[in-house]
Amino acid sequence: GANPLQKNELGHTPLTYAKEGETATLLKEAQNTFAEAQQKREAEERRKFPLERRLKEHIIGQEGAINTVASAIRRKENGWYDEEHPLVFLFLGSSGIGKTELAKQVARYMHKDIKKGFIRMDMSEFQEKHEVAKFIGSPPGYVGHEEGGQLTKKLKQCPNAVVLFDEVDKAHPDVLTIMLQLFDEGRLTDGKGKTIECKDAIFIMTSNAASDEIAQHALQLREEAQEQSRRRLAENLEDVQKSEKITISNTFKEQVIRPIL
Repeated sequence: GANPLQKNELGHTPLTYAKEGETATLLKEAQNTFAEAQQKREAEERRKFPLERRLKEHIIGQEGAINTVASAIRRKENGWYDEEHPLVFLFLGSSGIGKTELAKQVARYMHKDIKKGFIRMDMSEFQEKHEVAKFIGSPPGYVGHEEGGQLTKKLKQCPNAVVLFDEVDKAHPDVLTIMLQLFDEGRLTDGKGKTIECKDAIFIMTSNAASDEIAQHALQLREEAQEQSRRRLAENLEDVQKSEKITISNTFKEQVIRPIL
């Protein structure tokens, strides 16, 4: 049947125009029934066509990152997450490896309206202290107060959006301080003093920081894998383990990741 949740150009559903009475009651019941059926269809679709498979159709390689992101989002969809804090990811690596594209594909999966559901903030535009006002809006009495902030204005329209902070290492420390509040409490206060709740949002930061160190460590892992293969062949090992994976070591976490954070 017809979709009772369909909105017109003004963003109104049929229920908005129904007067109190039998018609309004029927429309409310139809909305609830349709929403439940839609949730079941979406859950079945996710089961048959999981997020990992969707992402791998658009991104070559990066299986570890894809599996980690998909697992976190699946836990969120199933309710196995902290409702008081939003999901936050940090993608590190050199340019061209798919950091931004992965964020876009996550937004496309989470939201049918990609224009509102995906917010991209180029953090190189917030390198100066005074540019914090562009982020959350100017306080009363300052130029641009009525316009609002670039981030807060978009989060008001879609509080559960996927927000990409591109090249976050280039932003001014004061902007990063605001982001810490956003990540920790899941809310943000704009220049007008209004609080935007966005605990259901997904925040993704990207950075090229330490890309050389990460690449160097990857080469080291590759050399270790080759050395292990040579050792097995030299010792005539019959029971060769199936493509043994060298996982990210504690040394990598301590020497590369922790200094970045």
